[in-house]
Amino acid sequence: MNNKHNEMDYIIQFCACANLRKAARIVTQVYEKQMQPTGLKVTQYYMLVNIARHKEISISKLGEIMLLDQTTITRNVNILKQSGYVNITKDKNDSRTKSISITDIGLIKLEEATPIWLQIQEKAEHDMGKEKYKHLLEALKNLQECIE
Repeated sequence: MNNKHNEMDYIIQFCACANLRKAARIVTQVYEKQMQPTGLKVTQYYMLVNIARHKEISISKLGEIMLLDQTTITRNVNILKQSGYVNITKDKNDSRTKSISITDIGLIKLEEATPIWLQIQEKAEHDMGKEKYKHLLEALKNLQECIE
């Protein structure tokens, strides 16, 4: 029985998935609390940044970039559309493909939200230390590559 407890303790303490999910939930909660005045969830903010960066992007490509399923992307893109932040059009070459582009109102929303995002980001990097933060990102990338 002691061996079983040791195994369970090991799983609880070192499970990559569980520990990353816990950290992600905490970090997400902090970002979302700070971003609340903008009316954007952190995922929606990140979507707007990606849409603005690519000028026009398909829903499937946005899903690939953000590693989110089609349903999550579509739901959030529809929220952004209802708010007037993005336009959704049928692709000129393939009517089955929908393209997303940012509107002027969406760009204004990004201008409002980005200083808040930068403040949170800078605090995280500063408090953790820029070098440790850089190592964390490298470690996360390595973990993704190892596990795939």
